[in-house]
Amino acid sequence: MAVNRAWAAEGLRSFSNRPRPVPTRFWVISLASIFVLALLFVGHTSDSLPSIPGLNKEPEKAQPPPPTPESNDPPKGPAKNYDPEEFDLDENGLKMWAPPHMDALVHGVHASEGVKRKPTYPLDPFPQTPMTSPVQDNRPRPWLGAVICSAWDIKRRMLIRYTWMKMFKDVPMDQRFVISNPGPDWRAVIQQENATFGDMIVLDHLHEDDFTANTVKTVEFYRWLSDKSPVKYEFVSKMDTDLWVNARAYWDRQLLPRLDVVKSADGNTVTGYKANVNHTTIGQFYYDNYHRTAFPHGAIYTVTWDIVNLLPKLQDKHHIIAGEDVTMAWLLIKGHQKVTMAILTQEEKFEFDHKDTRPGERTPWARKGTDVTSSWHAMYGSEILAIHQLKKDDDWLMVAECFDERGIKEMPPYPEKEPEDKGEKPGYPRPFWTQIPNDFWETDVDGTLLCNGVWKLEPGVGRDMKKKPEGE
Repeated sequence: MAVNRAWAAEGLRSFSNRPRPVPTRFWVISLASIFVLALLFVGHTSDSLPSIPGLNKEPEKAQPPPPTPESNDPPKGPAKNYDPEEFDLDENGLKMWAPPHMDALVHGVHASEGVKRKPTYPLDPFPQTPMTSPVQDNRPRPWLGAVICSAWDIKRRMLIRYTWMKMFKDVPMDQRFVISNPGPDWRAVIQQENATFGDMIVLDHLHEDDFTANTVKTVEFYRWLSDKSPVKYEFVSKMDTDLWVNARAYWDRQLLPRLDVVKSADGNTVTGYKANVNHTTIGQFYYDNYHRTAFPHGAIYTVTWDIVNLLPKLQDKHHIIAGEDVTMAWLLIKGHQKVTMAILTQEEKFEFDHKDTRPGERTPWARKGTDVTSSWHAMYGSEILAIHQLKKDDDWLMVAECFDERGIKEMPPYPEKEPEDKGEKPGYPRPFWTQIPNDFWETDVDGTLLCNGVWKLEPGVGRDMKKKPEGE
C-alpha cells in the first residue's frame, strides 16, 4: 500500500544524509540492530563485565517459586465437565464455584513437572530499576501500559519503542517493559539498556524462562507494582510483545469514560484522574475447554488497581501454578471475588490473519468479504484497538504504516478489480467465548450475567457480547 513517508522514518532522519526518503522498516530495523550491537559491544569490551551470551541462544529452563505442596497430586489430563449436583449455593442461590481439580497444562508442560525444573544461574539482586523515564513532565498518567517480555528480546523492544510507543507518546500512559532476572551474564546489557531508556521493570526474584513467564510472572509483576511502584495507577494493561496497541483510541474509548477528571481549584488545569469503577477488567472474553475455565485473553487486558493489589494476596494464600490467565481466573474463583468484565469485540481486538489480507497487495488491510466477527482476520474499519499475532517484523511494520499519532488511518478502498487469489483462504474461526457451556452462566442479583462465578458482564450485555439498545 502506497503511503507517505512513515512517522518512524521522520523521527530518525537525522541519522542519515540520504537525499531521498527511506522505507520505514529500514530505519526501525537498522536502529534496533545498531542498539543491540552497541549493547553487546559494551558487554564484551568492558574489563569489569562478563561476556554476553549470543542473542539467538535459547534460554535454558528454570523453575519459578514452587507452590505449597498439597497432600494429593491433582490428576493429569483435561478437566471433567462440572456436575450441577456438585455445587453448593450461596444465600442468593448462586453457584459456589471452585477451580477444577487437575494438573494444569502450560504450553505442553504439566505444572507439576514445570516446578521441578532446576535453576541454571544464581538470582543475585538486580540493581534498582527506575520507574521514571529520562524525559519527565508534570502531566498525570493514570494508565500503565506494561509489555511482558523476555530479557533477551531486545530487538522487539526497540521495534515497540519506535513504533506505537513513540507514536502515542502524548497519551497519558506510562510505558514499561517487564522482564525477569536474566542472570549475571546479562546484567550489563540490561543495565545499559535501562540507563538509555529508563522504561524497564526487572522482577529480580524470578528466573527468566518460558515456564515462569507463562505461569507466575504476571501476578509477580502485580506484586512488584503493589509493593514497590512509586505510582499507584488507576488502570494497568498487561500486553504481549506481538501486540500492536492503538493507544490513542484505547484511552479515548475504554479508559477515559471510566475515569473522573480531577482539576485544580481554578478549574483550568487537569491535576489527576480517578477511576469511577472498581474490580473491573477490560479485555476479550476467552474460554479454554481443557481447563474448563473462562478468563480474559492474555494478549492484552486491563485491570483496576484494586485487582493489582488483590491477586498477589490471593496467590500467597492459594499458590496457583497454571497458565498465567488461568491463574488469574482460578485465584478469583478461590477468593469468591466477582469482577466486572468489560468486553473488547472481535472488531476491536483480533488475531492477525495474513491469509485474510488483500490478494496481490502488500498491506495488512482485509480483503473484500472479510468476517470481523471472527477471532482471526486482517485489519478492517476504524474500530481497531489491538492487533495480536504480529510475530514477524514485516507484519509489524506493515501495520505501523496504517497508523499515525491521531490513531488509525482511513482504510483504502478496494481495488476495482482484484487479482486472482492463489493463496490459502482464511477460515474465520468463531470466538472462543462461543464455546462457554450453558451451565457456566447465571443471572446475578443485580440482573447482570455472571460467568464461571466471577465474571460479571456489564449491564445490558448479553451472551453474544453485545450491548442491547436501551429500552429493550
